[in-house]
Amino acid sequence: TDELSFVSKHNFLAGFIGGRRPLIAAEIIHLFSNAQTNSIGNTLLLGFSQSARDQSIRKYAWRGMEIAKKHLNIFTDKLREDHLHSAPNHEDAVTDSTEAPFSDKLITFLITLLITAGIGNYGMAMSASPRHDLGTTYARLAAEIGGYAKDGANIMIKNSWMEEPPQADDRMELNKKK
Repeated sequence: TDELSFVSKHNFLAGFIGGRRPLIAAEIIHLFSNAQTNSIGNTLLLGFSQSARDQSIRKYAWRGMEIAKKHLNIFTDKLREDHLHSAPNHEDAVTDSTEAPFSDKLITFLITLLITAGIGNYGMAMSASPRHDLGTTYARLAAEIGGYAKDGANIMIKNSWMEEPPQADDRMELNKKK
């Protein structure tokens, strides 16, 4: 509409039980973009799962693909509740090749990069949504991929692929030296 209107009901923030209002523009944008990134992530992980050399990395990629597919379905369902379209599926773009285009180290790094971006996207979406049910959904999904990220870090540590990042000085340890 072309009219300016103001929120007049407290159920604008609701979403758990009854009184669920339609999605606002910011919520639609975040649901769609998170559906889209999970669709792309699902496609990449499918390719990684069939081309990684190490079986544990293939399993890790497959698990990530299943998580991405689950999250994609959650975002798609939220959009469809308001009769909105969602992101397309790209799985058919993956060939049947099992030839690894990248090293297992790079594949694992790329997966962790996808996870980091996903958690950031979920945090941004959570902060932009006044509807409580959406915020809770994003928090739950971020926690799920946080656990998946930890497993990826453990794979990188086990294979000596993770460099220790720069850290603040340990002032307690420096104090003991005097």
